Formats: sequence, C-alpha cells, structure tokens
Amino acid sequence: MLNWVNYFNNTNRTLFNESIRNRRLLEIIMQETPVKGKILEAGCGTALLSLLLADSGFDVTAMDLTDEVIEYAKKRFCLNGIKLNYKRGDILKLGSFFEEKEFDTICHSGVLEHFSDDEIIRSLKEHKKISKKVVFNIPNNRNKLTQKSFGNERLMNNRVWVRLIQQAGYASVKVYGGYDLIRPSYFLLPGAFFNRRISCWWKWFSRHSIFVCQ
Repeated sequence: MLNWVNYFNNTNRTLFNESIRNRRLLEIIMQETPVKGKILEAGCGTALLSLLLADSGFDVTAMDLTDEVIEYAKKRFCLNGIKLNYKRGDILKLGSFFEEKEFDTICHSGVLEHFSDDEIIRSLKEHKKISKKVVFNIPNNRNKLTQKSFGNERLMNNRVWVRLIQQAGYASVKVYGGYDLIRPSYFLLPGAFFNRRISCWWKWFSRHSIFVCQ
C-alpha cells in the first residue's frame, strides 16, 4: 500500500488542515463518546484524527492495514505528552484483533467509500462486534472526483449509505453534514442557518456526510 503513503505526501495533510477539514466530525465523536472513553480509528492513514482525539483526553488506538502506513504515521508525528496506541489490522476482520465491545466508539474519515457494498456491510458488522457506537465521515455524491482523489472513491447519496448501514444490523442511524456546504448555499441562505446549534439540516447541502450508528 505504498500508493497510500504517496497520496498522503501529496495532499497537504497537516494537523491544522485536518482539524479544519474534520471539525464537525471531531465535535460529533466527542459528543457521542464518554469522557476519556476508548476510541478506535479504523483505517487511520496519517493518524491525525487520532492525535487530535488523543490530545482531547480520549484513549485512542490508530489502526491501519499495512506496516508502511503505520510507520509513516509514527514517524511523521511524535508529540510530547500525547499517548497514542498503534495497531496493524484489517477493517474487514476487526473481531479477530479486539475483544467484544472493547471500544466506546469506532471512527474514521474517508475510508468506507473505497469499498464495495458487500465489503461495507461486512466491515460495519465487524465494527458492531467490538464497539458500542460507530461514527464515520464520507464524501457523498455532491462531490466530483478530481486529481486530488485517490481514484477509487464511490460517491453515493445518503439514502444508499443508510440502507447499507441498516443491512449491517444497526437499529439507529443519525445523519449529519460537515462544515463544507456547496458554494451557492453561502449566497442564498440567511446567516442564521450557519448557526451550529441548528445545523441538522446541513446533511441536505454538505459535500460530506457523517453517520452515527448504534
């Protein structure tokens, strides 16, 4: 998977950009997870999301499929005072690496859109075995593939994602949007709509979708 390392090196992955890009996801993960709770980032890539969560006081494990990606994450960031656990493992076989309901929350950003429908369902079933709650972020069909895309993303609408999540056995699925509305929204909508407290409607306009599954 050295292609992933090349991809990370060419997409300006910094702590600042990651905190901006995933700020709504981070807020929701923190709201949905007990104080100092256990979190697994499955498919961690650069592990920047894990570092931000660990810095906020959570017990975080960053997991990815290959040693190359794990070593890349370890070498790039070594921040004093932040404890972060690393684990090599397959997102399709989580039950083989962890205990039943070991984590309060599993999270990831930009992972599942690289899999087929069957693999997404299979992976989410594995998530359910080892965690009480799942929170993940994906680009939806309001996006367009660009030169900055990895190349195999599947840009599906929220209805398709909810159907796949329900097929994996989740009884409760909440859908949110990220802080990246399509450009016309900023010109056409009143300023009050950009208040975070009433941002539940963003799922209809945002180019990313966040799912909370239980």
